Amino acid sequence: MKKFAILAATLAASTLSLSLIGGISKAQAASLVPATEGEIELTNLLCFTGNCITPVGYTVTSQPYGGANLSLLFSDDSATPNSYPGSGANSAFSISFLQPDAGTNIFGQNWFRPVARNADGTFPEAGQLEVGQFKFDFGTNTIAELVLSFFDVERAGTSILQVNGNPFAVGIPSGDNGNIQTVTLTNVNSFVVKLGNISDTFGDGVRLDLNKTVPEPGTVMSLAVLGLAALSGLQKRKKASQTV
Repeated sequence: MKKFAILAATLAASTLSLSLIGGISKAQAASLVPATEGEIELTNLLCFTGNCITPVGYTVTSQPYGGANLSLLFSDDSATPNSYPGSGANSAFSISFLQPDAGTNIFGQNWFRPVARNADGTFPEAGQLEVGQFKFDFGTNTIAELVLSFFDVERAGTSILQVNGNPFAVGIPSGDNGNIQTVTLTNVNSFVVKLGNISDTFGDGVRLDLNKTVPEPGTVMSLAVLGLAALSGLQKRKKASQTV
């Protein structure tokens, strides 16, 4: 009887421990797109507006796309029109986001919005051509699971070019107007993404949403409490069985 009581308590504690471990897999998305609208700070370009948003936990570098041009990057909600006058050497130029941008309408949440730039400093479509190539670098941090969502891919060209410095070359297939397609990457330190497509007949603008998955704190905490309770019960049962 003594041995059975101890064994039963051990099995109960093991079951709760497995539940605790299993609970960690339940996750929620944490957006990496800044909640504030505005220009994103790039490692290799001065702020066009003179006031950039510094990303938290990662850096962004603009890479040549369509020649030597480097695109800008913004955090933007399509539900709101925005006008961004240039600052300093860029004071002769400006960027305007209409409400809504035709064919690229996501309301109530911010997505990364690339802004293509001509060699002479002007902007195609007054800044509304959403095309660019960027490297996102998380430094020494490794993102266990990263979800990339692409909005309004209507032509071939949008693709993930590299992950952790290695060639990846995964193209995002074209779809209907306003489509959203997602790709999940694991154990990510950096990635390079190409957004949109420039051609003589059609400029395909694409936006990017970026989320990492994290455990649900409430679930993990509640299961941890259960685990501690099970261990406490095990200790009490051991003591009781020893006195029988």
